[in-house]
Amino acid sequence: MMNPRIPALAILIAALVLSGCVGGASTPAVEPSAGNPPAEIESIPKSEPEAENIFMFDEMGFAVGFSFPDGIEQAVSTSVVGVHEAALPFELPYPAHARILFTAYSGGLEDIPAAGLRVFRADEINALEAGVLDSLNAVLEGQVDHHTDFPRLAGAGSIIDAQLKPLAFQNGNGYRYLLTKSFSADPLASTGMTYMYQGLTRDEKYFVSFIVNVDAPFLAEFVGQPLTTGEEFEVYYQDINARIEAASGDQFAPQLTALDELVSSIIVLER
Repeated sequence: MMNPRIPALAILIAALVLSGCVGGASTPAVEPSAGNPPAEIESIPKSEPEAENIFMFDEMGFAVGFSFPDGIEQAVSTSVVGVHEAALPFELPYPAHARILFTAYSGGLEDIPAAGLRVFRADEINALEAGVLDSLNAVLEGQVDHHTDFPRLAGAGSIIDAQLKPLAFQNGNGYRYLLTKSFSADPLASTGMTYMYQGLTRDEKYFVSFIVNVDAPFLAEFVGQPLTTGEEFEVYYQDINARIEAASGDQFAPQLTALDELVSSIIVLER
């Protein structure tokens, strides 16, 4: 819990009192004139986290809060998910975590790729998969531009990797980006992709992941285009990524601005 903040004015008054004592010289009290009554010192209220929704996860020892912005459907389900053992080569193991599924966007799925907000204990991620938090911090510090997806999505590599944006939440920092992963050199099968957020609380105790599928209708012309050579594949996806980078947030559904607003409202509170 946050400690109450000491009003700056109170600190200033205390400093003046102490300086008067150290100097040894007494200063006569100044009587207020009739027309100028002494100003009242107003206390500064303790700041409280702002979140419309607070979800308790007693098994994990914390609560997760966030607010729904306009344009995001308010339908969720919550649970604590146990340890996940990697079963396929592209998978990572996952420690137990708090999960808030956005059921209007999850398509009825409950697995890792399903749209949702997940909060992990950072030390448990490090114990299972070293390097995840280092990669996140490296991106935030501008040391690398390689974005690690955690939880990991299926695919040998990313064919879409665009719209990287640093994005803070109420008690942490991170970044979001858009991605699509694939196992093959095939053209786009749809105009959908994944909005992924990776973040870490400022005390470095909790890792925050937010995943939701978004649609980019302006990519319709690229769907199903035949590709016959490696060179065609490279130019094709360069054009797609450039188009995504140049797109404004309102060209996606849900709008990126609404998703960013939701992420910014997230807070993790220890109980």
